[in-house]
Amino acid sequence: VGFEALARWNNPTIGPVSPAEFIPIAERAGIISRLTGTLLQQALSAAATWPDDLRLSFNLSAHDLALPENLVQVAGILRRSGFDPRRLDMEITETTFAFDPQQVQNSVNFLREIGCGVALDDFGTGYSSLSRLHALPLTKLKIDRSFVMNIEHNPASCDIVRSLVNLSRDRQLDCIVEGVETLQELAVLRQLDVNLVQGFLYSPPMEADQVPAF
Repeated sequence: VGFEALARWNNPTIGPVSPAEFIPIAERAGIISRLTGTLLQQALSAAATWPDDLRLSFNLSAHDLALPENLVQVAGILRRSGFDPRRLDMEITETTFAFDPQQVQNSVNFLREIGCGVALDDFGTGYSSLSRLHALPLTKLKIDRSFVMNIEHNPASCDIVRSLVNLSRDRQLDCIVEGVETLQELAVLRQLDVNLVQGFLYSPPMEADQVPAF
C-alpha cells in the first residue's frame, strides 16, 4: 500500500544516532523545520520512482505545524517535486494539540487544501479528545503499537482496538494498526476487521534503494 519515511542518522564519528535522540534536540534547538525540509525532499525524490499506486507517509513535528511559514515551505517542496499530493499522507501526533489547537486545525486544513492526506499517529496515547477529532479533516487514524503487544492474550486490548476501528469506520477514515510483529497478532487483528497494518512482520525499515526489489 505504501511506505512511511523514517529519519535515520549514521554519524561517521559516533555511529548510529536514534531519532528519539536527535529529533527532540532539533526541536529544542529550533532547527526541526530545516530538518523536515531536507528529509521531505529526500523522501519525495525516492517515492517519485515508485509505482503510482504506492503512498508515502511523512511525519511532521508539532513545530512544523506551529507557524504558517513552515507549512508554506512544505507546500513549496511538494510543488517543486512534482509528486502527486494525493499520494502523500502527513502524519501528526496527538501531542501536537498541546501547543495551539487552533493553529493545528488551521495547519491540517491547509494540508488538506493542497491535496495531502492527514493521519493522526499513535492514536490513543496522547491528548486529543473526540470532539477535537471531529473538527479535523483527517483521512487516517493510526493505532499505537502499545495496544497490539500481546493482544492475543489481552481482552482489554481487543476491546480498545475494536472500538477504535469502529470509530474510524464511522468517521470514514482509514485505520492503520502499528507495530504488528507476529502472525498471532495479525490473526487477532483480522478477526477485528483490521485491514491495514504496519510493522516488522512485513518488513523492518529499509534503505530507499531496497524498495523496488521489495
